[in-house]
Amino acid sequence: MDARLDALDARLRSIRVAVRRRPLEDAALKEQLAKLPPLQAEIAELLGDLTPRLEDAQARLAELGPAPAAGQPAEGGDVADDRARLLRLQARLDGAAKRARLLSVEAEQLSETLSERLQQNFSSRLWARSRSALEPALWVEAAMNLPEDAQRLGAAVADHLGRATRPPGAAILLLGLAVFLLAPARILLDRLGRKWAATLVPGSALRRSALALWLTFVGCATPLLAAIALREAIRSIAPMQPAVGGLAAGLATALFFGSLIHALGIAILAPGRPSWRLAPIPDHVVDHLAPYPALVGLVVGLVSFVTRAADVLEVSAPMANAVDCLSVLVEVAAVGAGLLMLGRTRGDREAARGEAGTETERQARSRWPWVLSALAAWLALAAALAAVTAGYLALATFIMRELIWITLVLASLFLLMRFVDDLCQALFSADTLLGRLIETAVGLSSEALEQIGVLLSGLLRLGLLVVGWAAVIAPFGASTREIFGRLTSAELVFKLGQLSISPGLIFGAAAVFLIGLGVTRLIRSWLETTYLPKTRIDVGVRTSITAGLTYLGVLAAVLMTCAYLGLSLDRIALFASALSVGVGFGLQAVISNFVSGLILLAERPVKVGDWVSMGDLEGDIRRIHIRATEIEMGDRSKLIVPNSDLISKAVRNVTPAGGTGQVKIVLKVANDADPVEVRDLLLAGVAAHPELLPLPSPGVYLTNVPDGALEFTVVAAVASPRHVFRVKSELLFAVVTEMRARGVHLANSSAVVHLAAPSRET
Repeated sequence: MDARLDALDARLRSIRVAVRRRPLEDAALKEQLAKLPPLQAEIAELLGDLTPRLEDAQARLAELGPAPAAGQPAEGGDVADDRARLLRLQARLDGAAKRARLLSVEAEQLSETLSERLQQNFSSRLWARSRSALEPALWVEAAMNLPEDAQRLGAAVADHLGRATRPPGAAILLLGLAVFLLAPARILLDRLGRKWAATLVPGSALRRSALALWLTFVGCATPLLAAIALREAIRSIAPMQPAVGGLAAGLATALFFGSLIHALGIAILAPGRPSWRLAPIPDHVVDHLAPYPALVGLVVGLVSFVTRAADVLEVSAPMANAVDCLSVLVEVAAVGAGLLMLGRTRGDREAARGEAGTETERQARSRWPWVLSALAAWLALAAALAAVTAGYLALATFIMRELIWITLVLASLFLLMRFVDDLCQALFSADTLLGRLIETAVGLSSEALEQIGVLLSGLLRLGLLVVGWAAVIAPFGASTREIFGRLTSAELVFKLGQLSISPGLIFGAAAVFLIGLGVTRLIRSWLETTYLPKTRIDVGVRTSITAGLTYLGVLAAVLMTCAYLGLSLDRIALFASALSVGVGFGLQAVISNFVSGLILLAERPVKVGDWVSMGDLEGDIRRIHIRATEIEMGDRSKLIVPNSDLISKAVRNVTPAGGTGQVKIVLKVANDADPVEVRDLLLAGVAAHPELLPLPSPGVYLTNVPDGALEFTVVAAVASPRHVFRVKSELLFAVVTEMRARGVHLANSSAVVHLAAPSRET
């Protein structure tokens, strides 16, 4: 145990000595930082071994009890020996545990120190001032140094060829393989994928997403393999030197990322093949956007290779600055042109839709993600352009790399999510072989099987989102906080009681809150449009579930924001008590309606879709909001009723769950009619209507004989109270017409008074 602790201490000391030198490059810092997690794992394992042994020794000592005090009878020799042995063991174990905990703390502190130094290096590079793209002298000096820098490239190639000692046969074969992979192999694999998708999974949405995934894989894999074949061809001629190896690696990276951008764009847009298109984009938009994936991919590939070549060849400082400036400007121009074309096309389409008056509410909502994404992209382009003109080349390059990388990640997430949804839908469907096998083996219904597929799809989508988020922040590395370090500097922090407030803290809290709301909205949208429609839950319960989830999501977002700001529960309670007076007077009605809305969602005396009546007003409940409920009247107008009124006042729910409607007709027939004949006539008329329910069976009753007339009451049931008015009208049309045809007359509604006139003879 002591030897293990000594070895761990020596390894930790060697890392500490290695990082004392300043400055250290990122590679050296990352190399030492990578040694710490295994070391910490071994320390934790050692502590895991020591802790139970120490607890066991302490438990046995507790059973023996304390040693006899002076003047007390002496204990047996065996007991004293056992106590002394256990005390020595406890002391050794306790000392080893303390030493292990000390090493764990030192390792954690060293890890934080290395991370901070990486952050400092990143910040110093990111905010380093260089020459501006608007400086004419930069381009003049770069042009003057161009011949010398070109000679570096020629010298590297000549040096490699001069070392050639092997026959060029293998190199020629590898070059031929590279050419074959770049064009013929990719075309053949694309055609094979289209044929497979059309024949193996016909009529399924899976064929589109699977084909798009296949085209993306082929589009980025074949150029990468071609670059590897080219590198092996160069290596087969002569041993590869560092400069040539760096150029080959840069070429492979450039081909991979450029081809990935192009392949993703073609797979998602599917130009010329609208039936295979994943994204809901019209043909005229695709026609305008089709050239831009290839253009952006070409620009990104060229910029990546040229930048890597400049680093490998160690070109002059003016040339390196000029290459960086030109790279950023070309990327800004390419991405900006694509955004401009997309925005112009979408603007024309939305203007045409607005003039035609065909824009739906869903289409109007779908415009906002595009608007926010386009705004963020334009802001990033503006920031990169401002940075490159101000001389912050590293910052401009980082912004453009992140913008392109985030776009790549989002496009890949879109493609993978569509594939996951279609795959789960195809696998867990009663129409597929696997679905039928699971349905037969487990005994699940087709609906339950479909729900399992939707839930599995949701879990996989959540996993993809986590991976995507990690991929987005990966380029930041350990230096994420340093990007916003100037916003959280000491001179910008002010105190509010015990709480420190800074612009960075405010922006971070706002970001946490907005992310919480966004995640809540995504989950609610998934429930409303994907999962809940697959269940047998009625619309009212679905609304209660989604509304409750919204409240919980907002509450969780608020709590996370408070935690980010450093507000503990006692501070929140103090703040809430300070607002209690204002809530009691000014917000009493709002709080009452909010609580009433929660009661409506929990007890569900009325729910979305119910037909309710309040006094002389009646209509269908369309939405239950936090403060009020929206009721649609018969004339399509909206009645906004506070939630407290639905709880505290009398409300008639005309359509309870599973309720039927009752048709009631009262007819007064002249007293000279045959009651039995009238009853049979009414029963025949009721039985002839197809919408009346057989149970409860219709009935005809002689309920009164007012003023010499016969009053008949007809009672029948229909499937829904919403059908009562129409069915009653149809029955009256049929029954009254039949009664008149048979000579049965309705009684006069006004009373007839016969007066005996006096005789003239008297």
